[in-house]
Amino acid sequence: MIPFPNKKYSIVYADPPWKQTKGGLRNVRPNQGKTLDYPVLCLNDIKEIINNVPTEKNHVLFLWTIDKYLHDAEFLFPEYRLHARFVWDKENGIAPAFTIRYSHEYLLWLYKDNFLPISKEQQGKYTTVMREKSTIHSRKPIIARKMIDDLYPTGERIELFARQRVGNWDCWGNEV
Repeated sequence: MIPFPNKKYSIVYADPPWKQTKGGLRNVRPNQGKTLDYPVLCLNDIKEIINNVPTEKNHVLFLWTIDKYLHDAEFLFPEYRLHARFVWDKENGIAPAFTIRYSHEYLLWLYKDNFLPISKEQQGKYTTVMREKSTIHSRKPIIARKMIDDLYPTGERIELFARQRVGNWDCWGNEV
């Protein structure tokens, strides 16, 4: 496993590579396989990685998930309490799975021990629905990180399963 930086975090932001495959073959992409373009992890591996992040006693975890794993994600970390479920309305969605177009994902706001207070200036400024058109596969909306930065302007922060370095965030992942 890639080692974590040698510090403790109060803000953890994670977009795990949930065990998924692509939908069925399509006439427009006959050479496309069913596996994703990146390695995926089983639930136990995701749990182990997140639980091994060096954190402060009181910290928050913002965890991305999809419909298929919503219930698993909420119960994967029994030592955390759920504060809120955000819905990201992608405004376009991914290709239909032969029935409907999935056009949203969830961002769970969890905390361990005592709730980490947010900036008083940000109280009531965000809602549980984020609307931002999706761009490339698996890239999360800019508004999510902005919201976390606004709510928690101080404190050590790390993004798990990161694909790029951003501002004052440490990042951990095999694509950085």
